[in-house]
Amino acid sequence: MNAEKLIKAGLHKALLGTVALSVGVATPLLSGGRISLVSVAHAQTQSGGGGGSMGANGSGHAPGTSGQSMGQGGSTGMNGHYGQGGSTGTETGDEGTSPDKQGPRYGGGENSRQPAAGTSGGRPAWAKEGIPSVELGRLSVARAPAHVLDHAFSETVTNWATMGTTVMELTADGQETLTMTVAQFYSLPADQFAYIVKTYYSSIVRIDSPLENLSLLKSFALTNVSPLTGVTPASRDDMIAIYLGSASDKTIPITVDTVTAVNTILGLPALTPEETADIQAKAEDVRLAILSGHG
Repeated sequence: MNAEKLIKAGLHKALLGTVALSVGVATPLLSGGRISLVSVAHAQTQSGGGGGSMGANGSGHAPGTSGQSMGQGGSTGMNGHYGQGGSTGTETGDEGTSPDKQGPRYGGGENSRQPAAGTSGGRPAWAKEGIPSVELGRLSVARAPAHVLDHAFSETVTNWATMGTTVMELTADGQETLTMTVAQFYSLPADQFAYIVKTYYSSIVRIDSPLENLSLLKSFALTNVSPLTGVTPASRDDMIAIYLGSASDKTIPITVDTVTAVNTILGLPALTPEETADIQAKAEDVRLAILSGHG
């Protein structure tokens, strides 16, 4: 049995043991080799943060916007994912800010208006000694002030009330059809999550925004409790890796230095070398799956 079949076998086992959802119970059925999870909740529409609405066939690729919304832009839907383009406006209506900008709103630069939360004398939490020199790309938004991540977190949790119960019909050429909710999708181990992303990319619903993923990662790493209703993490490392791999640039490899840098910038408890290596390998699997699925 090859590696792909082993992953699918493990995936099927995980899905068959899954029940739950905050607003209904999903009942696993197996008939003729097809896994089906029949849920009483099936989301149709939901207002999306930052650039439009969540519809049946939306795809989030529109630029981000300035103003009050911190969403990443674009519409999202049953066959789409959270917008990934453009700059992000600030809560007070300032101009859009690119992920790598380290200006006043990010607590950096000589024109900083005031010390950011959790800093001393205007020195942001990420301006520390010992952070590896590594290209972060989209992960640079980890440098944003705490209130920016908090805002993204609040919007994500609010939207999840509907998104998490959305039922995905996953189909791909030469593959059997799988039916699962988004919450069940996020409860998978990172390797199975990556397999689903790579194989059924056009059918999945996922959180793509780096701000949203990093805000979820920070909350989970600090509390060891999933902030997303209905999600039972396969393990601590798996959940962190899913968020980290989803937040990163699909074309920039995730290294152990990447894991260390993001962990330090977010002010999270230090990881052991073993934890760092495990998270790195799993997050890189997720990143590569997104790259492969996106094409």
